[in-house]
Amino acid sequence: MALLEGLRVVCQNMSVLPGCMAHHHAARLLSSSAVLSRYRAPMEPPKKTEEDVPAESREPRSDLVEKFWDPDCMSSAELRKLSLQQTREAFQRREGDCGSSEVQVAALTTKIKAMAAHMRVHRKDYHSRRGLQAMLNRRRTLLQYLRRKDFDSYAIVLSRLGLKDNYLKLERAYGQSRATK
Repeated sequence: MALLEGLRVVCQNMSVLPGCMAHHHAARLLSSSAVLSRYRAPMEPPKKTEEDVPAESREPRSDLVEKFWDPDCMSSAELRKLSLQQTREAFQRREGDCGSSEVQVAALTTKIKAMAAHMRVHRKDYHSRRGLQAMLNRRRTLLQYLRRKDFDSYAIVLSRLGLKDNYLKLERAYGQSRATK
């Protein structure tokens, strides 16, 4: 079938040549192995049946599964995702909680640590530096909210993450800012 289509394509291309010359040229082209191989249908690999595959290779080997999921074999992106998932699970209020302030602060702290490590190596990555600053500002805002709404959980989050309490409420008076507690 593919050979007939190839013949049709070659004949269409030869129609611009004079009559006998076109037939001679087409016959010479079709006899060459290059043209035949171009229009030959690709061979499909033989399909394996269950009888061809030994029984021990059909079952998953637990040692290979453990080796595959070992953190030493993971890429840096997979390690970051795993670390972020573990952090979220550690700060959850209930199962599946990923939106509470505590979880958001902990997740941002994990991302900030990873980005800070990246910035130590790639000092001129200004785009990532802007992302780092945005994450720091977002975390600061969330910490201010958490301190205002639930001081006990704020203190717990700070102690578990190893952060300092730098939040001082600034009041503007007569054009100058003074810190008050």
